[in-house]
Amino acid sequence: MKLKKLSWIAAALALVVPFKAASAETATLVGSDTCIACHSEQAASFNSSTHGKKMPIVKGITADKSCESCHGAGSLHAAAAGDKTNPGFATIKNPSKLKGSAASATCFACHNQKDVMLWDTGTHAAKGLTCNTCHSVHNGQGAKSLKKSEGETCYQCHKNKKAEMSLPSHHPIEEGKMTCNGCHNPHGGTSGNLKAETVNETCYKCHSDKAGPFAHEHDPVTENCGTCHKPHGSANQNLLKQAQPYLCLRCHKNEHTVRQNSGVSDLRKRNCTDCHTYIHGSDMSGAFGH
Repeated sequence: MKLKKLSWIAAALALVVPFKAASAETATLVGSDTCIACHSEQAASFNSSTHGKKMPIVKGITADKSCESCHGAGSLHAAAAGDKTNPGFATIKNPSKLKGSAASATCFACHNQKDVMLWDTGTHAAKGLTCNTCHSVHNGQGAKSLKKSEGETCYQCHKNKKAEMSLPSHHPIEEGKMTCNGCHNPHGGTSGNLKAETVNETCYKCHSDKAGPFAHEHDPVTENCGTCHKPHGSANQNLLKQAQPYLCLRCHKNEHTVRQNSGVSDLRKRNCTDCHTYIHGSDMSGAFGH
């Protein structure tokens, strides 16, 4: 009985050991010509893409090594000849089907620019996005290999910002005079993926005349431009969250009130900035006037 049992175990091992040996075999480089034999359509789109044109020049990766520089050594995959049950078939890497950090790691092997390496600090990484969410190595548009135009790439997720950009007062993104990347670094950043450390520093890159320092500072301005303004778009002038004077009256509740027979009435028909011209700060008057 023991002899029969031992012979059964030996027979089972004879089946398992060869499989393990085959699956443990190390893949080797075969060159892009081997890949093109089956993937000619992908090769054609890659050759006309930004990656295909720049890899030999910028990274010194020649055409015969281009496929395997991203997908890994292809000998076992090629030997499987399309048979998905063959363990060698799965030894090739397809970054577009990977998730999380594993998907982006392939890209970071070449893309190690300072702004890109902030990836793990941003909200996009925290929400599980990868490089492949926005970019396409083979079929991307323009120098950044985006799947869609820059604005439409952002608007795929940020639909509320697209709506705000259509309001009467907005930054000129729709007009093509600036892009989302003017303020944001899509690859990372500690506060809303902003390029600068704070909201105010971001705004001051263009609106330097509002930066000060002033002899008389307006507290909401020094704290956060977003206290009064909606950066992506507003129905009010100058990207204001509320029309004047209602915005100002949120803080200055008792300013310029006049008692009438019917009670207390404030002067709501006048813009505060008609008199308080230098509302962002002044070197002349603490009332921010002329």
